[in-house]
Amino acid sequence: MGEEPKQERQAEAENEASNNREIERGVFAAMDDVAREAAETQGEFSAKVKQRADENEETAEEEERAAEFAEGIHERECRRNEVKM
Repeated sequence: MGEEPKQERQAEAENEASNNREIERGVFAAMDDVAREAAETQGEFSAKVKQRADENEETAEEEERAAEFAEGIHERECRRNEVKM
């Protein structure tokens, strides 16, 4: 009869240790999920930043072409006005 309490305590300790391992696995899995989600978010953010940079570059090039076009028109008008004077 002296062995029963010892066996019960040992079984309870093993059960508790098992529960702790399950909790640890759950915590590590959650940490992995958070890290993966953070990496995915960072990747999406980087892609959006690159897209915006590309769009800004295209807009700058379009503005430069428009300015060059306007300058060409202005030069022709100035030459035309010089001839008339």
